[in-house]
Amino acid sequence: MSHLQGQIAIITGAGQKQGIGRAIAMKLAEQGANTILTDLQSSTELETIAADISKSTNTHSMGFFCDLTKAEEIEKCVEFALKEFGQIDILVNNAGVAGSGTNFLEIDSASWDLSYNVNIKGTVNFCRAILPLMTKQQAGIIVNNSSLCGLGALEAIPASYTATKFAIIGLTKSIALEFASQNIRCNAVCPGVVNTGMRQDALTRIAEQMNISLEEAEKFEDEAIAMKRAAEPEEVADAVAYLASPAASYITGVTLPVAGGLAAGL
Repeated sequence: MSHLQGQIAIITGAGQKQGIGRAIAMKLAEQGANTILTDLQSSTELETIAADISKSTNTHSMGFFCDLTKAEEIEKCVEFALKEFGQIDILVNNAGVAGSGTNFLEIDSASWDLSYNVNIKGTVNFCRAILPLMTKQQAGIIVNNSSLCGLGALEAIPASYTATKFAIIGLTKSIALEFASQNIRCNAVCPGVVNTGMRQDALTRIAEQMNISLEEAEKFEDEAIAMKRAAEPEEVADAVAYLASPAASYITGVTLPVAGGLAAGL
């Protein structure tokens, strides 16, 4: 399929080989998009992932080292994309940090600041850098990666993560409302449990909190999911690719759970 042939997409947080960002980049490329991958990983790692995507999909994929906590680096990434491709059609704000500390009073100021600066401010600043261009084009697609924790609080998940993911949903809806008349769509996916490195961190917190093994923590978590298993990154990528495709041309402002029937929480 080539639903996105000729489109240019930026995907943040795409530097983990088993991560959601890489899976999204691969999925968009499989549909014909040229992609720019950003992350705090070394440029060598990013270029390796980008080269693999290019080879596998016969598209042009490039890596760009970018610290989302610095607005000037985001601006440089946008300038780079325009220099290389002349346009930007799709922005996927996937990068995020989970935070630390299961209990609210144990979360220190540094963790709150990092969650805010990456999860919220990084997303805001990328949208601010891209939207003037999309407005000029009178077309554009933004997909934000929130979380099931953006729809309801879940046990053993840091409050800093939950709060910032709620904010992503508010941001998504505000952008969708303001820019819909300019043919710019903005939606969010809300993954539940996904088999990534971040899940392993969550399982460690659950195991410590409940005084059980990691294997028992995984079984405990899976039992709470209607489908009795975690998602693979590619399954989240499928949802993002749909929202970025012409098939979703009349969809904006939605928050789509990708959670196998796991309840959204309190």
